[in-house]
Amino acid sequence: LNYRMGVPLLEDVLQSMEQAINAKEEAHAPGSYEKARLRFAHAETLVPFSCLIGLFLEGSEFEQIQREQPMQLPPKPPQRRNWRGSTVAPFAGNNMLVLYSCPANTSSKYFVHVLHNEHPIPMPGCDNSDFCPFEVFKERIVTPHLKHDYNMVCNVKLEVPEHKPVTSKLSQMFHWLFSWKNDDTWSQKVEL
Repeated sequence: LNYRMGVPLLEDVLQSMEQAINAKEEAHAPGSYEKARLRFAHAETLVPFSCLIGLFLEGSEFEQIQREQPMQLPPKPPQRRNWRGSTVAPFAGNNMLVLYSCPANTSSKYFVHVLHNEHPIPMPGCDNSDFCPFEVFKERIVTPHLKHDYNMVCNVKLEVPEHKPVTSKLSQMFHWLFSWKNDDTWSQKVEL
């Protein structure tokens, strides 16, 4: 569940990139579409999102996340590892996902560049490249996570509670308080 909390944000990032690509391809007038979407949050958003897109993961950890397999415990100190809380979520930490257009490139026209605290970060899902073709980013990094949504992950059941008028609650309470049969056998819970 931890890193899956970032799925709604990842969906929004993908949607904004697709909208920008469509606007460019359809030659929308400048100023008629969004050039940047800025999001501000706490470290509790940054950490799961960074893990979700595979930043700072080592070796096969990215593939394990994609296959939803449990990860091994980290190496014990003094061994170094990429995933360190002070690196991933320092004070005022930030991630930037920048979409570049490169019309001269014949293999891919759009690329995603990830910067963490203004430094380029290679993405394991893109063969540790700093610039990932948009279609590869979408296929390898984003799509495997899109099968999850908030309601499924959190097992949320959207049930509307039965509405009881306040008067019936009060009458139940007074009935219980002033009942002549108050022999303390009432074990039914009264919702107030």
